[in-house]
Amino acid sequence: DVAFVPSKATAATLVKELPTLEEATNEGRSTSLLYPASAKAQDTLQNGLEERGFIVTRLNTYDTVTATWTPEEESLAKSTTVACFASPSAVKAWVKNTEQLDCPRALAACIGETSFAACKKNGWKEEDIFYPEKPGIDGWAESVANALQYLSEDKC
Repeated sequence: DVAFVPSKATAATLVKELPTLEEATNEGRSTSLLYPASAKAQDTLQNGLEERGFIVTRLNTYDTVTATWTPEEESLAKSTTVACFASPSAVKAWVKNTEQLDCPRALAACIGETSFAACKKNGWKEEDIFYPEKPGIDGWAESVANALQYLSEDKC
């Protein structure tokens, strides 16, 4: 059984809503938790939970590395009109791999606000970024559809 699901899948919301363990609270202890994360993950979740009194052990379980593109992949990127991003590292990798290509910047369809913020930080205009209010697969698919709809309206 799932005991808890935050109202929004973001670190900031999880910091606010994650309940402490009742047993620990009753015994006057802090709630301890193991936080497996990417080595590149921001400290928002860990720091926020620690500020609330949690004992957080962060375990960097993986790292992301930017892929080197083949000429075929570069060619595909040149013709891309909507790029889909599920993480800030994906945004950074796209920028790194496309910065030398002679092509217009694709619209961005993001899974949530963290990837949206990474796009803004990396030079996308806000009107060229599409992301859902509530992060997740359904919202992400809707963001892609909204970006494609925007293109079909010939506003670019």
